[in-house]
Amino acid sequence: MRILLVQNLSGVATRLLGDPRDDRSKTLPLMDSNWQVPAIIAMYLIAVLRVGPRFMENRKPYDLRQFIRAYNIVQVVANSAFFLTEIYLLWIRPNFSYVCQPVDYGHDTSGYQELYMSYAYFLLKVMDLADTMFFVLRKKQSHVSFLHVYHHAIMVGMTYIGVMFVPGGHIYLLGLWNTLVHAVMYLYYYLASYGSQWAARFKQYLTRMQLVQFIHLGIHFGRPALTGLDCGFPQFWHWVGFAQALFILAMFVDFYIKSYVRKAKKH
Repeated sequence: MRILLVQNLSGVATRLLGDPRDDRSKTLPLMDSNWQVPAIIAMYLIAVLRVGPRFMENRKPYDLRQFIRAYNIVQVVANSAFFLTEIYLLWIRPNFSYVCQPVDYGHDTSGYQELYMSYAYFLLKVMDLADTMFFVLRKKQSHVSFLHVYHHAIMVGMTYIGVMFVPGGHIYLLGLWNTLVHAVMYLYYYLASYGSQWAARFKQYLTRMQLVQFIHLGIHFGRPALTGLDCGFPQFWHWVGFAQALFILAMFVDFYIKSYVRKAKKH
């Protein structure tokens, strides 16, 4: 009975996620087991929500300005490099569809390019977790909002599963958009650390850029999800992308209204 139940659950997971796990990623670091990434996410949540705040409760904030500036520069370079590499790969693949693209599971050059770019994007999301730890160590726990923690944790989890099952294809544009936004965002963080007035003015435009990102991703994933368009890409992932885009968009709209619209009316 237990064996039959496991087989049935495995069958449901396979139908939802698409084809069985992509064997090409099994030898990559953090992808060679089923416990490492869930453990990282669990430790992240415990650290930033429980252990970190308790550790800092009776301590002075750490001065991490120089370290964070260096971190921001690394993020700008890494995200810019990813974005430009994706642009180049799309340029040399004229048949790539921006509205309906299957995953290339092939063992040729283009197949591995999609796999390695998906894996690199996953590693960028793991690196992003450091943002929250900086808030905790600087005793800026108010910055550790639900939106912030949820977004960071879910992105690590979803990109991890994505590399296992759908490394590329229709989800490719998510990495393109997100790394462009992150390159601009971390540049803003870097300039803001010096008290730049230009950076302060630019913050609102950065939020608008993020809103445009999620609107487009909602359309990108929502069109095939709602119409049943066969892109050679699992419908489950269209619905996941669509739901995530709408959820994050709603929270960013709420943030934008509270931060800019209401404040503008008060003045």
